[in-house]
Amino acid sequence: MEVNNQAFLAVALFISIPTAFLLIPYVKTVSGSSVSSESN
Repeated sequence: MEVNNQAFLAVALFISIPTAFLLIPYVKTVSGSSVSSESN
C-alpha cells in the first residue's frame, strides 16, 4: 500500500492539531486542580 507524503501529512495534522487543542487545557486543568494550593 503506497502512501502519499502529502496525504500522510494531512492526516497527521488533521489528527494531531485537534488532539492538542483538547489535550492542553485538559492537562492544565488536571495538574492545576491537583496542586492548586501550591501553584499559586
